[in-house]
Amino acid sequence: MSDIRVLVLYGGESPEREVSLVSGKAVVEAARNSGFKVIDGQVCTAKDVISLVHKGDFDVVFIALHGGWGEDGRLQALLEFYGVPYTGSMSEACMLAMNKALSKYKFRRNEIPVPDGIEVDMRQGFEAAYRKVMEFYDAIGNEKMIIKPSGCGSTIGVSTVTGKDDVSPAMNLAFKYDNLILAERYIFGKELAVTVWDDGKPKAFPIIEIVPKNSIYSYKAKYVPGGSEYIVPAQLDKSIAMTVQDVAVKAHLSLGCRQYSRVDIRLDLQGTPYVLEVNTAPGLTATSLVPKAAKAIGWSFEDLVFQLITTAINRENHI
Repeated sequence: MSDIRVLVLYGGESPEREVSLVSGKAVVEAARNSGFKVIDGQVCTAKDVISLVHKGDFDVVFIALHGGWGEDGRLQALLEFYGVPYTGSMSEACMLAMNKALSKYKFRRNEIPVPDGIEVDMRQGFEAAYRKVMEFYDAIGNEKMIIKPSGCGSTIGVSTVTGKDDVSPAMNLAFKYDNLILAERYIFGKELAVTVWDDGKPKAFPIIEIVPKNSIYSYKAKYVPGGSEYIVPAQLDKSIAMTVQDVAVKAHLSLGCRQYSRVDIRLDLQGTPYVLEVNTAPGLTATSLVPKAAKAIGWSFEDLVFQLITTAINRENHI
């Protein structure tokens, strides 16, 4: 593999930059240990990426950029324009996955369960948006509710609403990250994550159950060591586990994803899985979920990185 040149892109300028820096450095080390010639592509802006891609002194790009233009399809469209092989899903799938409102529309059309919810746009004015959210909150009986930006990951800008006084602050926080936000009924039950591996025959890796120390799987619970407990594989009835994995694969395919993705799911108390989102460039840090799922099938982190690089190259050669 010493003749294969891998450009690892990471960093960026999204709110998820810090996570991307950790992911990218881990991937750089793993790829080098696997014998690849690695080009460290730590970047700040899209212009940095264009400059690196234009040089063309690489064979494949490993995308470890989370959020923003690294994950919303714009970077992928650039690489497609240049005819460059890269890891992960293509531009349209990334765009759909990053926009939670659009992806929920696709899930509903494909009869994939999603939480009841609404989308509101700041461009209609805060007061109008607030009234719409309050009407929804009343309609669900003032139950627990989640408010989140449509186009952010890593639980950034997400709030749990337990009373009417929480609504306005939660909306203001979400609107800091996106003009479009979602208000959703909270699904009581288990927090699950399913990695879908897609080498032409998509399959689900073992399910991970996440048990946050403070009940909510927040940014801190995700990335601070000890913030959550992870049960791999999740202790579920076999029939329920199969349903969860089937729903995850359907969500992956419904957006047109390829190679790999991570599907975040809430499993309600009756055993129904509700898809929250699909991540097309999931985290690859020490506490990240995809490496944990890969480990459950016997892959080390280096094995995972090796598989992502080689399948990206092989896939491109067969198009």
